Amino acid sequence: MAARSSRRWALIALVARRMLLREGRRGPGTTSRAVLRVAVVLALAGAAVTLLGVRAVAPPLVAGMASLVAVGLLCARHLMPAVAVAVFGTGLGCAALITVLGVTSGFERELVGRLSKVGGHVTLTEYGLDFDEYPQVVARWGPDPRVLAASPFAFSTAAVVPLKKDGGEDRSNGAGPQGHAPEDMSHETHTRPIDRNAPVIALVKGVDPALAAGLPGTAAMLRAGDLTKVRPGDVRHGPAIALGSRLAERLGVAVGDSVRLVVPAELDGTAAAMMRPPRHGEYEVVDLLDTGVGDYDASLALVHLSAAQALFFAERRVSGVEFALREPDSASAFAQEVVAAMGEGFRATTWEQQGEDVLAGLRQIRAAVSLVLGLLEVVAATALLASLLLLVRRKREEIAALMSLGADSRAIFAVFEAVGVFAGLLGTLIGVSLGLAFGWMVAVFRYPLDPEVYPVDHLPFALSWIDLAGPAAAALIICALASGPVALVASRLPLLAGLGRA
Repeated sequence: MAARSSRRWALIALVARRMLLREGRRGPGTTSRAVLRVAVVLALAGAAVTLLGVRAVAPPLVAGMASLVAVGLLCARHLMPAVAVAVFGTGLGCAALITVLGVTSGFERELVGRLSKVGGHVTLTEYGLDFDEYPQVVARWGPDPRVLAASPFAFSTAAVVPLKKDGGEDRSNGAGPQGHAPEDMSHETHTRPIDRNAPVIALVKGVDPALAAGLPGTAAMLRAGDLTKVRPGDVRHGPAIALGSRLAERLGVAVGDSVRLVVPAELDGTAAAMMRPPRHGEYEVVDLLDTGVGDYDASLALVHLSAAQALFFAERRVSGVEFALREPDSASAFAQEVVAAMGEGFRATTWEQQGEDVLAGLRQIRAAVSLVLGLLEVVAATALLASLLLLVRRKREEIAALMSLGADSRAIFAVFEAVGVFAGLLGTLIGVSLGLAFGWMVAVFRYPLDPEVYPVDHLPFALSWIDLAGPAAAALIICALASGPVALVASRLPLLAGLGRA
């Protein structure tokens, strides 16, 4: 029985394949062969030029268009004309959907990675801004096997004023070991502001280089890649600062120049607090930050934790502790555990909460674009439906011949359903191949984006298994469902009408 069933399905697959393939032995024309060769050469050449790092849009665009032309010609040469259109449309829709899903996944991965660079996966803070037990927190949770790094940080908004060296005066007379300049700024002779009336408001973050180096990608934010350059002040030199690349451009400073940070006086509700002068300190620019996120590059600065504590708080406390986890998806559970262990007065936020608005908007765009591009597969399935109806009309005699040889209605139904499934499978294979090729070109080319508009500076691409399997499964299922009604029509054709005797 099993052997008989196997032979039956083998016969159905053979008949379906013969109905799917182009009839006749006539070879392709000279023009068709020439166009196909040119398309293949252009596709390979465009891919090679893109791989070599040429920063021009033309090579990947030519490679993509040429590959579509080559695939279309191959479909037209080997498949029935009507079916070829449906197969090519299915492949095109599948490829477009895979590419878009890969790009949106790339955006999400880049945003998650860059948010964790600056803020870790979990951030622990204490109500009241008196977080002075941070050494105990680091000692307790740092060795946890789930934790890659635990790094305390001090955070404040400050006005950044560019300074310019003024001749031969020694800068060692400037900022002291705690990052403070002399209170009387009117007697300074070693530096002078480029433009005292044009400070830039920045977000200044103090970190411990030894602990922050364990945060994924934090050291990579610095162009030199060395966090130890962000030093505290001592008797030989002032403290150091790393400025965001676009922030440094706005200030007109470069590595080796100096800036002054000015933070407002801390207000505690008393009359004396209103009379306190703002605190300030001078810092040497030792490196620039390239986070890949335009907002951070335009507003972020890094200093040493001890210098930040002296400037912001005048005492040894921090704004919070950042945790980098080995499994970012476990951030919520870890945050709840830390808060439960620390007790009341503490709260923890995760990277998902910090970037909730951006990620929610991105996921909505992903869903909307996927729905729109998924309609391409539905349109291709409609073309398949029309082509199979035409095929049934053209193959009436063959269908009748099969019936006369003993094929029942179920076998005829299975033949035409197999034609639709084979067409969907072929279109899916084409779509997956083109989607991977297009995604590879996007990933290699790294199309630049305007950081003023987009949260990242290039078009990212990151493909997960669900981004690949989802469009492929959808294309195959849609084609199988579309071919069902046609297969039902074919199975109900009368035998005599097909033989031309009625």
